[in-house]
Amino acid sequence: MLFLTLLCLSFTASAESPQWKYTDGGLSLKNDDTGSYLTLGLRMQARYSSIEEEPRGLEDFAEVLKSGSDINRLRYKVWAGVKHDFTFYHEYDLRDSRLLDLRTTWISQPSFKLRLGQWKPEYNRERIDSSGKQQFSERSIATYWFTIDRQWGAMASGRVSPGGQMDSSWWAGVLGGNGRSQESDGGRPMGLARWQWNYSGEVLPFSQSALKRYVVPRGSFALAVVSNDSKYTRYSSDGGGQLPGYSEGEDNQYRIMQGMQEWAWQGGGLSFQQELHCKSVRDRLYGGTRNLVGGYAQMGWFPAQRWHSISPKLEFALRAAYVSPDDEFNSKNGEFTLGGNWFFYGHRNKLTVDMSYLTIEEQGVDKSDSRFRVQWDISL
Repeated sequence: MLFLTLLCLSFTASAESPQWKYTDGGLSLKNDDTGSYLTLGLRMQARYSSIEEEPRGLEDFAEVLKSGSDINRLRYKVWAGVKHDFTFYHEYDLRDSRLLDLRTTWISQPSFKLRLGQWKPEYNRERIDSSGKQQFSERSIATYWFTIDRQWGAMASGRVSPGGQMDSSWWAGVLGGNGRSQESDGGRPMGLARWQWNYSGEVLPFSQSALKRYVVPRGSFALAVVSNDSKYTRYSSDGGGQLPGYSEGEDNQYRIMQGMQEWAWQGGGLSFQQELHCKSVRDRLYGGTRNLVGGYAQMGWFPAQRWHSISPKLEFALRAAYVSPDDEFNSKNGEFTLGGNWFFYGHRNKLTVDMSYLTIEEQGVDKSDSRFRVQWDISL
């Protein structure tokens, strides 16, 4: 309520009445005198996939892997800012009727910001990258096993030594640890820390594909850790849930310790990024520990950078990913994906086509399948 009051006052303080305009972000109202703004947006993804549900274990291949078309995502978004000091963001899923993001950020100075609310905490790049700014129809198979997804909480962040050799960004937060739209269960909360070295002296935004065509390449190297006690062993946009092999837990039953290494680079028409994850799940009630490792590496290329006769709207992409869901049984999940994008208007209007080869190995038994997807992503 306080944020909305400040926003209204900042608009009325202008000598001229602000006018609604359609911008790259959506329908926007801006006060040039105070720097305040309000932007409304809508995003939709329409997708066809030859496999509706991604297999994560051998038992999934025993089921009929159906194909299907769907409106995969349908969301409205609201951005707002007050006098360069406060920002507000709200995102709601119209398809499944659920709150996704509701956060406000106080910007004291570049070296210190404070965020409160619900959002995707800055843990790993692939999950922070919006689903509307991906190189493929969906994130890699590693996301299911390692994402911490949306959480309620508070996080401080900042940037130090901008432009210098040790130009770095940092994040440190305390989160509820029970997933989207869930309050803390009163036990040990989720703690998160991320350090990112902006070794090029500039910050590389959380967005895939080399659409900016940086003449001077930008890159980052990051490390992050998370610790949490809760009734859950995994998270998604649905909230807290369980990894295969785990039953419904009790409050603070599972202790999760996980870490992540990440590298990303963009320059000209090329882009690269990779992540390496490790995760430990300990049952504090009945005993036993399960260790998981995994990661992915991907690259994108705009051939127009080499051959000017080819349209600059075309991008090719390649991704390889793997997950070892349980070290005790030497299980392995693999993904190899080839993709292409046609950018009608950047990430705001694009067509994505990709083909994946998915493999699962458990106790010496191998199974595999292929998957074909076509997706149209448009933002208004």
